[in-house]
Amino acid sequence: MEPVETPHTYDALMQTLNWRRSIRKFTDEPVSDEDLLKIVDAARLAMSGANSQPWEFIIIKDKETMRKLREVYVSDDYQFTYWLEQQRDPEYRHPYFNYPPEEIEEQMVRATGWADAPAMIAICYDPRKQFGSVLSARANLADGSVSVLSCSMGHVSMLTQLAAASLGLSSARIDTNSQDGYRKVLDIPEPVRLYTMVPVGHRAYQPGPPRRFPLEDLVHYEKYDHAKLMKGEQFLEHLKKIRGQGKGNYGKR
Repeated sequence: MEPVETPHTYDALMQTLNWRRSIRKFTDEPVSDEDLLKIVDAARLAMSGANSQPWEFIIIKDKETMRKLREVYVSDDYQFTYWLEQQRDPEYRHPYFNYPPEEIEEQMVRATGWADAPAMIAICYDPRKQFGSVLSARANLADGSVSVLSCSMGHVSMLTQLAAASLGLSSARIDTNSQDGYRKVLDIPEPVRLYTMVPVGHRAYQPGPPRRFPLEDLVHYEKYDHAKLMKGEQFLEHLKKIRGQGKGNYGKR
């Protein structure tokens, strides 16, 4: 068997990764059906446990459907997340939900600008497909391990974002906690479930640069370097730091 030549595209990958940002406000410029199919064509190549490929995609462009998805998100997810986040001290709250209750209506409009995107890709999964993997991969076990299904869906979500970015398009993850409302809008049958929604379009603003921790803080050699383990107050400082980093970009939406 002839060896397959590996394309040397690391620099292009890094450019795409640095350009990709989570965007929730888009211009009116349309996205072609061809580009949307290119995105899901790339995403379906994601890794999955035992090649079970649990994902399916719903491509949405209808404005009325987008409006209904926004309504479900506001009633079933956004308000739930807001009130849950209020249990934290203000300095530790997610920047998107760190405002007083009297501003909730105004902030919900800002937070759901993604519903005006020219297109949406709803990523679904059929949990039965995970039976293709080993039985120990089917659920979280007593030791707190993450299910292979969750990992597989994370892979396909990231590839969706990268494929969009490679085409000069922006996107975001609109994560959902509920199912019933979205199921009715998109006519999703049991046992298929909605994993996340990905609005796709051209960004309406320029976000700040990606903020990631230095490589040297994250890499260990041969064994875990215990000097890098966050302890007590260090973790609280870490949380404050990422809250401060995200505040500017969340405010632009």
